[in-house]
Amino acid sequence: KRKETNVSTQWRETVKTIFSRHGIPETVISDNGPCYNCKGWQNFAREYGFKHVTSSPQHPQANGKAEKGVHMIKQLLKKATDSQSDPYLALLSYRTAPLDCVLSPEELPMSRKLHTTLPCYAESKQSEVITKKQENLKWKQKQQYDKGTKALGLLEKDDVVRIQDQNAWSRKAIVLLEAGPRSYDVRTEEGHVFRRNRHNLLKTKETFQEEQCGEEDENVDVSHAEKVSDLKPSNGCENVEKNEVVSEPVLRRSERKVKRPVRLNL
Repeated sequence: KRKETNVSTQWRETVKTIFSRHGIPETVISDNGPCYNCKGWQNFAREYGFKHVTSSPQHPQANGKAEKGVHMIKQLLKKATDSQSDPYLALLSYRTAPLDCVLSPEELPMSRKLHTTLPCYAESKQSEVITKKQENLKWKQKQQYDKGTKALGLLEKDDVVRIQDQNAWSRKAIVLLEAGPRSYDVRTEEGHVFRRNRHNLLKTKETFQEEQCGEEDENVDVSHAEKVSDLKPSNGCENVEKNEVVSEPVLRRSERKVKRPVRLNL
């Protein structure tokens, strides 16, 4: 529902409209968007008396139900636009489709069936054969998905972990506390605090040591230095040996043997 209001207060009017129609929920689950990660939203949650739970950052699968719902609505609107049909009828058909509990999303709060343009039976009962087939199909899908997965153990406080950034476990951190289901607050060696999902944390047996030295001079070019002894920190703090050589990444080529194609010399 669009309104010509300020962006900073638009979410407030929209949420109030939903709450006045369907009631105030006990818990609101959302992502870490700017409108949910502000002081105004915290005051609003305290005023209306509901609990706000956010999903893990950089892990959309933690908020999978909402992501899948948005995806289905986008597909409905796209198909309605391509077929030049009424998008409101498409939304009505989606909202009146029965769930696993045999009731539709609109039938649950309204306690009545909505009239649509789709033909339907007055009393529709799902047979046991179809129900067993659907359960068997879901079980097979779960078995196929679980082949490449494994259960991740829980993390304790002060556990040393590695953070996954762009398919690389480069940064080392320590676990502070469990922020939510399968979500933890961690602190890196530089002192930055992040919240990550258990999927993006790798437990290691390394030692954790925070950097207490100040920042080095920005004019020093580390890539062209042959030894660490040539680098002088601005605050005079040295935590490396003088004879330690800076390790540079070694470029490796594939060792796979290349076979040239056999062509006919005609």
